[in-house]
Amino acid sequence: MQSQEEKFESLIEGIVANGYGVCDDFLSSEEVTMLNARFTERFDDGNFKEAGIGKQSEVHQAKEIRGDKILWLENGTTNIAERILLDKNQAFINYLNQTCYLGIVDAEIHFAKYDIGKFYRRHRDTFQAQKGRILSVIYYLNNHWQTENGGNLLIYTQENNIEKTISIAPLAGRLVCFQSEKLDHEVSETFRERLSITGWLLNV
Repeated sequence: MQSQEEKFESLIEGIVANGYGVCDDFLSSEEVTMLNARFTERFDDGNFKEAGIGKQSEVHQAKEIRGDKILWLENGTTNIAERILLDKNQAFINYLNQTCYLGIVDAEIHFAKYDIGKFYRRHRDTFQAQKGRILSVIYYLNNHWQTENGGNLLIYTQENNIEKTISIAPLAGRLVCFQSEKLDHEVSETFRERLSITGWLLNV
């Protein structure tokens, strides 16, 4: 079993080589179970909102582009499951700053729920007028995910000036991290409820 540091290194190696990194079992099965329970609790409380597109004050809903429902996590939360996730994310930030000198100073993190038939069309996580997002992180919570469930993360890269599509299944415990400013990506249509925790690591 990989140590936490080894998991961090494997993610960094992928980011340096390809612009993205994938680490399976970044979250343990017990952590996934706790986060799924918390996810359900908060969704049942009616706290989730329809996600929008655009930057800050210009955010608007566009269901033909994006169909997930989200809930932002608060840095000061005392809930055990949320605290585990945020602490792990902070440990990754600390390691990135120590080894890669990225100057990450903050993070934005939210729960994201895609109902059956939902998707998020091709996009990039930064805007010309909104700087600060260095890396995007996605933690997946979907147990027993099958190929026919769809809902893959598609990352678009360039290889010898030819576009290449990387398809990544949203398997429980998996963490995907990629360069926010450089890589287009999308979520393909899901045929099963799809749960994740998505965030951005910021340098301003």
